[in-house]
Amino acid sequence: MKHFTTLAGLGALGVSLTASAMAFAAAKSEVPTSTPAGVTLVDVLNPSEQFLWRRLGDAEGKPLYTFDADGTTGKVTCLDACAKEFPAYYASANAVAQGEWTLIARDGQKQWAYQGRPLYTYSGKDPGDRPAGRRGAKGGKLGEEVYMDPSSSVYSPKEGWRRAAFIPEDIKMPSGITMKSLATANGYGFVLPSTGMVMYTLKTAPKNATSWTPVYAPGAAAPIGDFSIMTREDGKRQWAYKGDRLYTFNDDYSSGDINGLVAQKDAQVALAYKHFQPANLKVDVLALRGPIMVNDKGLSVYIQSRFHTQYGGRETRGGFRYTYADAKGVGGRGCVAACLKTWQPVAAPANAQASGFWEPIARADGTKQWSYKGGALYTYVADKKPGDIGGNNRHDILYGDKEGTVDLSVTGGNSTDGRDNAGSGFYWHLVGFFN
Repeated sequence: MKHFTTLAGLGALGVSLTASAMAFAAAKSEVPTSTPAGVTLVDVLNPSEQFLWRRLGDAEGKPLYTFDADGTTGKVTCLDACAKEFPAYYASANAVAQGEWTLIARDGQKQWAYQGRPLYTYSGKDPGDRPAGRRGAKGGKLGEEVYMDPSSSVYSPKEGWRRAAFIPEDIKMPSGITMKSLATANGYGFVLPSTGMVMYTLKTAPKNATSWTPVYAPGAAAPIGDFSIMTREDGKRQWAYKGDRLYTFNDDYSSGDINGLVAQKDAQVALAYKHFQPANLKVDVLALRGPIMVNDKGLSVYIQSRFHTQYGGRETRGGFRYTYADAKGVGGRGCVAACLKTWQPVAAPANAQASGFWEPIARADGTKQWSYKGGALYTYVADKKPGDIGGNNRHDILYGDKEGTVDLSVTGGNSTDGRDNAGSGFYWHLVGFFN
């Protein structure tokens, strides 16, 4: 059975999404965006925290669904009693359709549709992002009947319904170029299929020719889609994307490295789609460390997660992982009172909207804080200058007290995704880039 695909558009917004900016910034950007405001992306991992697939969520990350009977033409067949069980997912009044995202007029409102498939929420208890292979096509817990969606290998609440999968739209590419999810570049970019090395576009000639390798086009190759061919001074043919020549950077040593961004100012990762990112945060390249997330002052940004047993190197690329549900279970409750003297929440505007991997979460004092892939973000007070990472790989062990002022429910045991966490404590780490 075929996945319900969703165009993984991804444009560089560079500004916080507000209620007055619900329309796509893609209209002003050469790189299309993945999701409108109010639609999120959630990575589904297996119990070993390995990536399985990516789904669409509402503004709170809850799954969005599609209905088999609707088809792909924008036709809505879930009405009356069905619509009470699976409410339509409505857009804001000033939302604008773009690319594969369309709007369906319904009951005086606008329902989002993706690639022609209307999107819905679910009014019942969601079964969660659990891998479903162990229970067969049908399975349940405590008498609850659920149906497996074979296209995504997770449970759906009812037969004929499935979670909307987020899969980049196939675009026309040369045979020697492939598209890959690049967490460090905040989007889907072009890479060499043999090595996974990231491709860049340069608007000017390389300042150091020995540092860059042109992406050559074979003699029999022909332009395709947004890919054209330019003839070099030495007579060789070079691929270009949207008019800019393509290169790989020789000092990128592993898949996902983006060191070329530091080597030349006009270098850009060649992206097919780009995710939203808040204006006060970006990914920077730290010498001898690799890409890290920093705030607008260049200070390192960290995530707070429940401590749990993890085997392997946490400090390797992609070695630190966490599930969305587990991180979401901590939210802003994990750092309060005395903790705030050491860790400062990364502020989100009061009118910020969720989009892609980013959600603003409300703190107890009424302020908002950015979260990434479900995890609340902080800076470390002892970091004074760009490059400082004093808050990395720290542990906080919590103990209960007679007055009950310490909320141990947020730290361990009975995690929201069903895992058995080890101990009542938190683990602090630089924001992890993983797919």
